[in-house]
Amino acid sequence: MKLEINPRENGACPLCKNNGRCPLQDRFRESMKDIDDKQEMEIVIYSCPRFKEKF
Repeated sequence: MKLEINPRENGACPLCKNNGRCPLQDRFRESMKDIDDKQEMEIVIYSCPRFKEKF
């Protein structure tokens, strides 16, 4: 499965220092790795307990 995490930059993930190395993002990807590759899912995270704003 192809997983897009907030590609439109309308939530916390693109502005977070942990984006790309976040354990929550990793958990989403890991849990979906065995699902059909032709399917897509978009996840938008508006609030996250691990959010650390980038400046």
